[in-house]
Amino acid sequence: MKFFHAFLYIFIISFLFTFITTTPSYEDYTAAFLDNIRIGSQSKQISLILNTLSSKTVLFTNSKRPYAQQIQRGRKSDVLIDKVSLEGEKIDSFPFNLEIDDTQLNNANIQGEFGLGIDKENTCDLVDILHDNKIIASKVIGLELQEEEGDKEDKFVLDLEPKVSDYTFCELTSKKFLSSDDFYNEAWISDISHIVIGSTKKDLVWNNTIEVSSKVAFDSRTKHVYIPKDYMKYFTNLWNINSIDCKIVHDKESDEQYFKCDKSAKSKILDMPSIYFVIDGYAFRLEAPDLFEIQIDKKYINCLIRFYDHDDDLWILGVPFLREYKTVFDYDEGRIGFKGGHVVNFKEEYEKWQKEVEEKEKEEEESSFFKNGFYSWEKIIMIIGAIIGTLIILYVMYWLYRNCRRETSKYHIELNEQYDKKEFYH
Repeated sequence: MKFFHAFLYIFIISFLFTFITTTPSYEDYTAAFLDNIRIGSQSKQISLILNTLSSKTVLFTNSKRPYAQQIQRGRKSDVLIDKVSLEGEKIDSFPFNLEIDDTQLNNANIQGEFGLGIDKENTCDLVDILHDNKIIASKVIGLELQEEEGDKEDKFVLDLEPKVSDYTFCELTSKKFLSSDDFYNEAWISDISHIVIGSTKKDLVWNNTIEVSSKVAFDSRTKHVYIPKDYMKYFTNLWNINSIDCKIVHDKESDEQYFKCDKSAKSKILDMPSIYFVIDGYAFRLEAPDLFEIQIDKKYINCLIRFYDHDDDLWILGVPFLREYKTVFDYDEGRIGFKGGHVVNFKEEYEKWQKEVEEKEKEEEESSFFKNGFYSWEKIIMIIGAIIGTLIILYVMYWLYRNCRRETSKYHIELNEQYDKKEFYH
């Protein structure tokens, strides 16, 4: 009995230890932060998680954090913080929302989420505040990765005066396909029509284009790119995963699948073809190495593409995309823009390619007979044979015609002679 109790205690302790160590935190699924923010009269610097799926900017609180009393009183919004400094611009009163912090944050300096989503009125709290305080002239705000060596987290900075003429803009699509409580209701969502294989504009393989005809959301909270499971075979064949010490792993907890490669596959990953995501008529490139990460233990290289199930086949472009492209959120026009990386006008280039293919097929059709050289012996023999054959056929036809005519004429003469003889004797 004592042995059973001891075993039970060990099992419970190990279970609790496993639960505590595997409880997800924000840092498990996001690496995008805004760091250049100071709040309070003493101007304390804080770090906020960048969230493009919400139009609200919130502060976390619990029993050990500030504003716990406001939560207990049911006051979860409009908490006024004096003298907020944002990218060097000061706002006297910045109204935050409050949320219970139940995520076991590992970084105590992360005190909330910075919302850059878009609501039904094409706005968000932050943009309204900046515009009302005349810090920005129009409701347009940019986002750019701040490069810092040795930094484990992706830190972004805001551009309060982006030059919109430098950006390639994608129009937003309707969100009617989402349910009212869907996770992506305040996300920036556009149409995605194709994915194309290639590394540069000249290397694009247009005949290796796959049609998607779906929607794509831009999510700063995830370090992954989420693609519907139906396209996993396409990527497996494209990258020839089975031949480079990689295997498909199924995450039972999230029901997602991804490629897990041995560290020896690093050099081969560098040679993998890039992927172009065609969004609202423009092809945006992500190189293969940008879609893989080496784990801390350096034993494996995990692909950042996660293949998952979604009722509406929604594609999700996370931090790997935002690392590559500077982003501008245009709330006035309801559009999202990108610059940097490698962008191709898919519609124009595809139409050129189609025209070139049609012209090439026409030329091949017209010159197919002379494709291997006009004066080849085979063709000369064929031509001579065709001429001789034609002459023989004509000669035979002429000979038959002459013979038939002679027989007919003789027959008519004999009849006429017989007729004349009968008349003579009568």
